[in-house]
Amino acid sequence: MIIDCMKGLISFIYPAICEICDTKINLQNTNNNTVCAECLNKIIPFTPVDYLKLKDIKVWSACSYEGVTRECIHLFKYKSKLDLVNPLSSIMLKFANNYLKTDNFDIIIPVPLHSSRFRERGFNQAELIARKLAKGLNLPAHSNIIKRVKLTQAQAGLTKTQRLANLNNAFKVKNGLPVEDKNVLLIDDVFTTGSTINECAKALLNAGAKSIEALVLARGI
Repeated sequence: MIIDCMKGLISFIYPAICEICDTKINLQNTNNNTVCAECLNKIIPFTPVDYLKLKDIKVWSACSYEGVTRECIHLFKYKSKLDLVNPLSSIMLKFANNYLKTDNFDIIIPVPLHSSRFRERGFNQAELIARKLAKGLNLPAHSNIIKRVKLTQAQAGLTKTQRLANLNNAFKVKNGLPVEDKNVLLIDDVFTTGSTINECAKALLNAGAKSIEALVLARGI
């Protein structure tokens, strides 16, 4: 009660402005100070819900990479609006609870960034989302199991063949870490051609993982 009153007072004195529609944000109605509840409500989950099959893995996508979803991901990923991890991970958590057999998973693993990209950005968006999901699903999350050992060029603008070549052998599982015989839920923010997810899954399966499914926030259409 006291916290809600303080939020209301702070919002009145120093109103946060939505980065998408430029209206004042009511902090009592949302758990971030970057995007208002009205804009977040425009993020519509995929209906009907389905998955893509990439070789031996399923890839689930919570929504499409367009409109408010795309704007939120750009704000989160490229403008360091880290408070957006709360509403974005909540969307994925709700999706997971509704459509995935979450009891089947042993471990959550985020798609890693190369160390140089991590230094540039200061965070890995997939890792931040994975931590929130792990807490909500009561599963362990490990960001140090798989490493991006190849600094690849940006995937945007590349053909499918170029994307595959760009990511070939880009990931490696660290020796001695708990992946053998584990059912893994792989987490990323955006799915386009599936090259990144495929290469991560290949590394994990080669290291002895029992099964892989992936959950991403948004899929390009």
